[in-house]
Amino acid sequence: METTEKKPDKNNKIFYIVIFSLIVISVAVTFVKIVVLKDYQIVSQVSCDPKIEKCFAIKCDPATDDTCSSASSSAERTTYYKNISKKAETIYLCEQTTEKIGCNEELACTTGEKDCTYTYCNPSALTDGEKCSE
Repeated sequence: METTEKKPDKNNKIFYIVIFSLIVISVAVTFVKIVVLKDYQIVSQVSCDPKIEKCFAIKCDPATDDTCSSASSSAERTTYYKNISKKAETIYLCEQTTEKIGCNEELACTTGEKDCTYTYCNPSALTDGEKCSE
């Protein structure tokens, strides 16, 4: 009895080479975009003054949060914040400077900065435990 060994067909090899190449190119492009160019938005919470801005307000519950003091008053347990959306590239560039304008203690939008916005409280966008400041 003779056994015949099937050889992979040339079209099959080409198909796998093309698929592998596309995967490598996709990973490389994503790496460059995210790691090298830092081309993505950072969304974070920053402090907000409820006297002059429409802030999100969240009250910590001492029963469920270990960092929340039960001795403090209800007003002291309320945290006010707004959201900031900022390009990761500008945060990185700011960290490289000595002045640290816009990134010193907490993130901030600088004058004329592109792609940097604040989101203030909107009653239709609230999640559990959140409310708007009055």
